[in-house]
Amino acid sequence: MTRMKALIGIICLSFLVAACAPVQPKREYVQRDDLKVDPEIRQSVQVQELLDKRVSLPSGGSLLRIQFSVQAYQDTNMEWAVTWFDEDGMVVPGVGEGYRPVRILRDQTRFFTATAPQEKAVSYQLHLREDRAP
Repeated sequence: MTRMKALIGIICLSFLVAACAPVQPKREYVQRDDLKVDPEIRQSVQVQELLDKRVSLPSGGSLLRIQFSVQAYQDTNMEWAVTWFDEDGMVVPGVGEGYRPVRILRDQTRFFTATAPQEKAVSYQLHLREDRAP
């Protein structure tokens, strides 16, 4: 009988411990043409907003500028890059292209901006990935 009570006690204790354990909620990832988030970081960060507008130049032209915010659900080291496209869908080359590393702390929201390298850029794709620095 005492063995049965001990077994019931262990089962109840395990249920209690399991009930108190924090559960990571499944976060929705919405597929978008202008945003690509690698699977490795989808559960740790979320892009809260992704805005774009054209910024006027003194010469009369304009450049495409984006602003986005990222919220982290845990401390995250990630990288981000923007690929710019012209009206034909071809990549617009720029100087200093590449991924920019960033660290976002848990429950922190960070804001970022990027401006197209040339006036002919009309669309973009933002890419977030896990930090690959050694």
